[in-house]
Formats: sequence, C-alpha cells, structure tokens
Amino acid sequence: MSGVTMETGSLDLAVVATSQPPVEYRLCKAFVSSGIIEIAACHLAHTSAAKTQGGHVYMWGQCRGQSVILPHLTHFSCTDDVFACFATPAVSWRLLSVEPDDHLTVAESLKREFDNPSTADLKFLVDGKYIYAHKVLLKIRCEHFRSSLEDNEDDIVEMSEFSYPVYRAFLEYLYTDSISLSPEEAVGLLDLATFYRENRLKKLCQQTIKQGICEENAIALLSAAVKYDAQDLEEFCFRFCINHLTVVTQTSGFAEMDHDLLKNFISKASRVGAFKN
Repeated sequence: MSGVTMETGSLDLAVVATSQPPVEYRLCKAFVSSGIIEIAACHLAHTSAAKTQGGHVYMWGQCRGQSVILPHLTHFSCTDDVFACFATPAVSWRLLSVEPDDHLTVAESLKREFDNPSTADLKFLVDGKYIYAHKVLLKIRCEHFRSSLEDNEDDIVEMSEFSYPVYRAFLEYLYTDSISLSPEEAVGLLDLATFYRENRLKKLCQQTIKQGICEENAIALLSAAVKYDAQDLEEFCFRFCINHLTVVTQTSGFAEMDHDLLKNFISKASRVGAFKN
C-alpha cells in the first residue's frame, strides 16, 4: 500500500495515477476541489482511499468483490481503515496492541485495598475475626472515625455492638460506596447507619431491604423502618401491607405487632380507605 500527503493543488494528477482502477480526470478534478490532504492506494487489492480537509474519508476501486467507480464517502476517520475493512485481502500496517490494561482507577485501587493486612494500619476485632482498614481513609470518609481515631494510637479496635457481616459491610462501604448484603442483614446495617449518622449508607440500606419484602416480613420491616426513622422504607412497607392486607394481617408478625405501631398502622390505613367495602 502506498500513501502520500500533498497540497490540494497537486493532488489532481495523483488521484489519477494512484486510482485502481483509474478515475476519469474530470471526476477527480471535482473531487479534489473538496480539499484532499491524504491519498493512498493498494495495487494488490485495487482499492484507493482519500481524506479531505474536512476529515471525510472516501474510497473507490474494488470493494469486497464489487467495483466502485465514483469516490464513496465512508464513516471512517483515516484512510488506513478503508483497506482494513474493504480491501480483499484486508491490509493494515498499524500494529495491534495485545498488552493488558493494568491501570486501576482510584475507586478500583481503594476497593482492592479493603481488608488488606499488608497495607492496613488498623484492624477491627468483631466476633473473633479481624477486619483490616486504613485510618486515614476512615477519617476521610466517616465523621465518627474522624473523632474517635483522632488521638487513638491503638492498632486494634474491638467491636461488640454489631455482627461481623454488618460491620464488615460498613467498612467496605467506606471503601467502595456500595453495599453487598442480603435484605435481612441490611436491617442490621441500617441500625449501624443510623447510629453513625451515615445518611447515604442509610439510603442504600433502605433500597436493599425493599428488595426482600414479602407478606411474612412486611410488619417486621415496617417496625424496623419506624425504629430507625427510615421514612422512605416506612412508606414503602406501609403501602406493601395495604396492597397485601388480607395476607399480612394473618401473619405472626401482625399478631405480635407492637401496640403503638398497630394503633398508628390502623389509623393510617383507615385514612387511605383500606377498610372500605
């Protein structure tokens, strides 16, 4: 394949000379008037291509067994792609890189360092298991740790208020800004999020809990939503109970419902017409 870059005025004869098959001179003259800055041809494939000042790439000649007499506008941005796509056999002089992209984004790097004992400077002991973390990141991401770790030089923190899965999910959230817990375990994380005043985590917990609601646990989830002041989840659970009222009122959860919660539920349900015939 041959390629050349020339001034527009000198390309009219070049088009005729390199075209496979040759294009009529008058056609080339009109074509050149668009401002060609690059032209290339492959004798073996009988295919030619040109690029204009506007960045448009044209091809003519043999195209997959068909003869294209007039320059045809393509969607390519460089002439090389014409020969790689349309020529028979395909021609390409550019090297293809097969090296893996091992670059990690900041988010990916932080995610990889979570619970990594080789780089951590702090570990939490929960239910007899260690969770490894980095003080500086915890202080950046969480107001609770910003104050509790300020003058704390200990490298081990014992935690008994929350279970291992819940506390690990909390620490992982600080590294990844996401949670991966079952809807049942997310209730415990909602408790933690409320305790630490982590509003975004609280929203993520509510989204997860919604995915696991059913007639059997709807009242329990409603109770948890009220307890942890999760208003979005509370409204969702209430609407679910109203839409499945017959089944929900026959569950053990409804029978064991807290008196004040039951009173408020009946009052609110009556206001939305749940007991109308």
